[in-house]
Amino acid sequence: MTQQLGRRGTQSRRRDALGNREAILSAAAAVFSERGRAVDVREIARRAGVGMGTLYRHFPSKDALIETLLADSYARWVEEARRSARERPTAWEALAGFVSEALTYQRRDRALLENLASATTDAAGLSVCQRSLRPLVAELVAAAHAEKALREGVTAEDVLGLLAALGRLVELDLPTIPRCLDIALTGLRHGPALGG
Repeated sequence: MTQQLGRRGTQSRRRDALGNREAILSAAAAVFSERGRAVDVREIARRAGVGMGTLYRHFPSKDALIETLLADSYARWVEEARRSARERPTAWEALAGFVSEALTYQRRDRALLENLASATTDAAGLSVCQRSLRPLVAELVAAAHAEKALREGVTAEDVLGLLAALGRLVELDLPTIPRCLDIALTGLRHGPALGG
């Protein structure tokens, strides 16, 4: 009997811990999407309805929390992008659609926007971005090259850099975003071969 009570108590604590973790992730996702990385973790704990000790038991640092959220955000984005790419009639349309949809995705998620923007200068940001997006972008670039629809010499790294650069326009909320996107896509498709 005591053993059963102990097991029930353990299961109850596990459910509570999982519930707390989910509450923290949900609160953090909302706050980071709205305000970016600069938000104080006390605000996240408050919104999640947990204490700071609980937050730090699950995530030993703000960076650990951000990395967990970014991995989840990138995973959802990649899944949506793969589904969207399969629905496009050509590899070029799949790649162009991905770049265009990336701007919408960055607009919805400020933490993702900041990570993509920092991926060109920050090793930690680069690693999350590279692990998550690079395989998909490499597939899209290879398919567009196989179709002879992509400018010779364009690499996955070029497209990732372009996403980071266009993300800066999203961050500034400039009205020229559609025009700049069109210029960027034209540059990916047409022009002399790029050297290494």
